[in-house]
Amino acid sequence: MKACWIWWTMKISIVAPNLNERRFLFTFLESLVNQTFRNFEIIIVDGGSRDGSLEMLRRYAVRLRMRVLVDQTRNIGYIRNVGSLLAQGDLIFNTSSDTYFMPDLLQKVALIFRAPDVIAVSGRTLPINSGLFSVLAYTAFDLVRYLFTVAPWPLHKFRPAGNFTCIRNDVFRALGGFPEVKINEDGLLGQRIDDFMRGPISQLDPARVVFRRDLFVGHYAKRFQKKGSLKAMAMYLYVFANMLPFLKPLFRHIERNSGEIFASRSDIGGL
Repeated sequence: MKACWIWWTMKISIVAPNLNERRFLFTFLESLVNQTFRNFEIIIVDGGSRDGSLEMLRRYAVRLRMRVLVDQTRNIGYIRNVGSLLAQGDLIFNTSSDTYFMPDLLQKVALIFRAPDVIAVSGRTLPINSGLFSVLAYTAFDLVRYLFTVAPWPLHKFRPAGNFTCIRNDVFRALGGFPEVKINEDGLLGQRIDDFMRGPISQLDPARVVFRRDLFVGHYAKRFQKKGSLKAMAMYLYVFANMLPFLKPLFRHIERNSGEIFASRSDIGGL
């Protein structure tokens, strides 16, 4: 691990999957154009869009440092790794193409990484154009993630969100990236980070993670609109096994079925 970084010389690689998200891409890309922190690149992994997404990305490529590759594999863990392994930045910020970044988000994240022992940062997910139920659901889950992050060992558990996971590039590669699964790749990456923090490397060079409740990524929570709030919440129950492993056998069938649905051509969109 590097002894120290000067935050303004850091480079951030933003990695986002995309599939037929043209109607949300404008908001995502404009939020990146307006960032106060400018030393970043964008890597888009497109799943074979046919809605004009690629044409929009080409137009924005003249305003943003962007690379676009096409890979139609329906596996979100694999797709995130494909983009992340191309990252040239000191930090890798994994998100999705249907999100929105507040203008100073990258600057604030980079400032957190001034501390040499910080290896990963996450924050809240704020649903955009969603009903009260989905807002409350996301708020509750974010609170649980925060409480487990700040809890002392052995209660501590870091569970970043797929739309807001920023990690040091060297640590990401040491971990082997995301588990290549169709769903819950973010929670499983969090488990790998926890294991790393308990391991011999971090004992020699202390490491910590940060969850900031004042930082957020806006996200179009389409699944709550498409499937209805109760059905969407039922599909997300598997996440509790991220915090309480003894529940995993109870939710395994939900995770398996959700993985098949989320990996379908019609629903993988912003992931």
